[in-house]
Amino acid sequence: PPPDLTPTDAMLGGTPGVADGRQPLLPWQGAVGGSLWSPLAAHWPGALASGGAPPAMAVPRPGGPCAAPLAAHRISAHPDFIPQSSPLLAQRPTLLKMQPVQPPKTRVQSQAFSVADVQGPRKGRVQRYIDMVADSAESTTPQFAGALRALKPVLSVVADVLIFVLQGYLQLYRFAFDIYNRLPHHELQAVIGFVLCFFGGTFVALIAAVEAFRSMGGAQLQGEFEYVAGQVQTIWAAHQQDDLRDDDQDGVADVDQIDVQALTKRKLKLAMTSVEDPQRLQSAVGSLWSACLAVLATLKLEFAQTVAYALAFADMVKFPAIRLVAPLLSWALGPDLVHWVETIVDCVLKAILILAVWFMAKARAAFYSGLRGGQLVGGAVVALLAARGVTERLPEWLVRKPFNAEESYWDEIIGYSLAAVGFYFQLSHGFVFLPFPLDWILMPFTLLEEWLELQISWS
Repeated sequence: PPPDLTPTDAMLGGTPGVADGRQPLLPWQGAVGGSLWSPLAAHWPGALASGGAPPAMAVPRPGGPCAAPLAAHRISAHPDFIPQSSPLLAQRPTLLKMQPVQPPKTRVQSQAFSVADVQGPRKGRVQRYIDMVADSAESTTPQFAGALRALKPVLSVVADVLIFVLQGYLQLYRFAFDIYNRLPHHELQAVIGFVLCFFGGTFVALIAAVEAFRSMGGAQLQGEFEYVAGQVQTIWAAHQQDDLRDDDQDGVADVDQIDVQALTKRKLKLAMTSVEDPQRLQSAVGSLWSACLAVLATLKLEFAQTVAYALAFADMVKFPAIRLVAPLLSWALGPDLVHWVETIVDCVLKAILILAVWFMAKARAAFYSGLRGGQLVGGAVVALLAARGVTERLPEWLVRKPFNAEESYWDEIIGYSLAAVGFYFQLSHGFVFLPFPLDWILMPFTLLEEWLELQISWS
């Protein structure tokens, strides 16, 4: 080895920092010779011919493709490296303690760290978002801000559950919508008819709202909705990527190292910079908001007769109801609250009659939608059977040959039978309650239906 290098540095190729463990093994660059290399030549017969490189070990560089295999080996654990009885160990006893240096942490490693420890950081981030909302509400409603901080552990768990459930529903409905878009004409007609047969009365307000949207320019509104949904997805993707950023490469996400005010500014700036065309987004949101108001107004006019019937019945039976329940209610409330008797009876009576009138409206809608849906299903089934040649293979007494769908009664038979089954299905569940698992699958539609009915009846 050159005279200006120590034996260890010379053995390890003269790379600065190798002796103190700051550089990984080995370039093995120096000339081989002298008494220092004799132990190596004795244990590795091919060492002189290979320039001193140990067998079956690649030449590593920091962060290079060979860094990972090297990191799995320790000098003291390698069976073919330096034996415990080697004279080289007596000269440099610290060689057995040298550890290979890991490559510098990259963004991928910081992401892996965050994903692996997602339970802790995620719960902490949810609580910090709750603190963010509480700080923003501190100046206007301090009681609300205090309640948020007091219920922060509970709200964080509820938020995690809601996010999980929402993601499940989004995946389910996205899958169903993809199937819906791929269906041919007759299959799609059969699906729509089936929905009308079995759910036309249960979701009467929701179906009416869809029809109102279609009459107001459904294609254009659908384009506006898809644009807003795309912008929301872009912002959400940027938010998730921002939660994984580790610019200082310390193994902890940057959003977990800043205070609530800095986090608020960071997320607001991130959302604003993710939107490329704010005016286009404003126009789309405005169009959807105007359409929602117009649909609500249309539904109120459409179901005004339903609400008017309920209020008229309430006025007619109000006086007999007060005479019937007023003594018992006055005794229960006491002399200090007896003036509330008439108001309580009036409100309860109106609520009961509105529910009863809505039940009759749902029954009427279920009967009509069952007939309409059955007609769609019957026509689609007959057309599919004719297209696949099934009608030509049926016996003559069952299907007249040549088959003509316009002269056949099979679409009416299928349609009316399915309409009867669908109406009985809805009536047996009170036009509200659905059997398991449909109640869980259609829960968002049920909540939307209830909200529309409240808006029509009470707002």
